[in-house]
Amino acid sequence: MSDRRESSALNLEARVKITESGTLHHTCFVVHDVEKTAAALGESGIGPWGVWTIEPAATTVRGREVPFSFRIAFASVGDSNFELLAPHEGESIYVGHLEANGEGFHHTCIAYSSREAMREAKAELVCKGREIVQSADMGELGELCYFEMPEMGALLELLYVTELPPPEKTIG
Repeated sequence: MSDRRESSALNLEARVKITESGTLHHTCFVVHDVEKTAAALGESGIGPWGVWTIEPAATTVRGREVPFSFRIAFASVGDSNFELLAPHEGESIYVGHLEANGEGFHHTCIAYSSREAMREAKAELVCKGREIVQSADMGELGELCYFEMPEMGALLELLYVTELPPPEKTIG
């Protein structure tokens, strides 16, 4: 096989591995206040929203260990979700997004059924030269990482998560 066809076949295999081994979990909008935004969207019929505070055990931002936490709210949309996310404590790409762009669309998330599958997808993207801009190890709850995807004009999150505990509160 020629080098060009072999390279093309390998690229197709990588694309299949990233998208076909996972499922579309959510699209995320970074906001200043999860509860306020969830309540406003609930008034428009979007919701209900489950709200959680996430405090990862270990985190990195652009390759540096930087502790941070965040608040999230999920509303089911068919087999997927809308996510609202607000920085809680520490510096993160979420803080940077709000400073540079204000509230709005931030990323799309692909979730994997096992930590191993998520790590394989992560390794494949790194192998392709993609930059991990943030990661979080959430212990027994799972792990996540974000990649720059300039072709999409947004970030791509890879996620492995066990079942979330019951929400701290429900809005809407």
